[in-house]
Amino acid sequence: MQEELAAIWREIEETAVSANLDPTKFTDTHREIVAQIVAFLQTPLPTVPEAEPDGWRSWLPLGKNGNGKRPSSLKPPAPIIICGEPGTGKTTFLNVLDVVLRRRFELPDNIQPVMHKGEHDYPVTKRLLNGRPISLLSVKKWDDLLHFYAWDRQTHGLVAADRAAFVREVLLPMRLIFADEVEMTGYSPTLPILAQHGLLVIGSSNQTRFTQLEEREVPPHTYIFAGVDLRAGSPAEAVVQPDDPGWEMFDWLQMEPVQRFEQLTYQQQRRDEVRFVRLDFGTAVHAPLLENDWATFLQTLPHQPDEPLIFLLDNFSLEILRTDYNAIIRFVSLFDLIEQQGIGVLVRNQYGPAELSREALSHMKITIYAARGVPEPIKVRTAVGIDRCISRIGQAGHTAHRLLNLPV
Repeated sequence: MQEELAAIWREIEETAVSANLDPTKFTDTHREIVAQIVAFLQTPLPTVPEAEPDGWRSWLPLGKNGNGKRPSSLKPPAPIIICGEPGTGKTTFLNVLDVVLRRRFELPDNIQPVMHKGEHDYPVTKRLLNGRPISLLSVKKWDDLLHFYAWDRQTHGLVAADRAAFVREVLLPMRLIFADEVEMTGYSPTLPILAQHGLLVIGSSNQTRFTQLEEREVPPHTYIFAGVDLRAGSPAEAVVQPDDPGWEMFDWLQMEPVQRFEQLTYQQQRRDEVRFVRLDFGTAVHAPLLENDWATFLQTLPHQPDEPLIFLLDNFSLEILRTDYNAIIRFVSLFDLIEQQGIGVLVRNQYGPAELSREALSHMKITIYAARGVPEPIKVRTAVGIDRCISRIGQAGHTAHRLLNLPV
């Protein structure tokens, strides 16, 4: 057991380096999480019921009846949730575990880019690690997927038996369900459904208390990631200056034909086995594109999934964001997609300094909280998004330098 754990851990460290994480900053907590997951995978697949109750009762613990007793044959595995501030490497660590543990234990990823139920399709934007798709989705997207299989288009109602069949036949062979954004209120009931079918859910969250999980009798094991940013790179690393080798990349791409995706204009070309996409920063954050829209944009590009991709954000200026709440939201959505797809980023400003630092980005939260007519929970959520961007910009800049062999 210890030898196998040691071999798995070495593979995790090697994959972490390729994902721009610094494995020297891993702690005993990281090792404990891995040991707990490995112990689960060494147990046999559980035997689960063929169906679950219909209607609202399907949100109750599986098998719970009128006298409040649960069958003793199936104890849901407690979800593992990694908690902590943005930038502490929670989701990227899950990405690494997803890749290594599925490979090591020969676990399938049965979530395809397009899922089918009868004649109906459900598209899934797959996240990438080093150009390869992984199974991790947000809790909201897991919830949407379960709803897709539970919804009967003829009766216009939920059929829990259909959902149970999907979980049993498609998800259960995966053994592990990786999820982020666990804190999203209203989606947590998805996790008990998965756990009650014998799946181990490993999630990440910016919160530390999960009332809905506790109410549904699947209290999670929580682990706190704190301290330094595990991601390699700092926001300033993404900035190129006139004397930097990356500056000529912008000039070169600026000569390419202008293309259009909805309201977004861009230029793209392949050079030295890397696909470059030049975007005017102001145009990009004013175009009405959120995460799924950016994912659709990527699908229109003539590049293969394993082909490195770098975004060149030209005329970059945080001043564009300081008075525009909607632009901030789109900025966050763009970098959410960049992080999920492992895209490199370089930014420049031809007419002044490209102000990009942790301090400057943190100051953006003042604009968020000063916005009028915006509900407080949305402000808080967007401010958390800015915190995510601070770390993700640095990681994207580091990725670009690594792909181009540029000095850091």
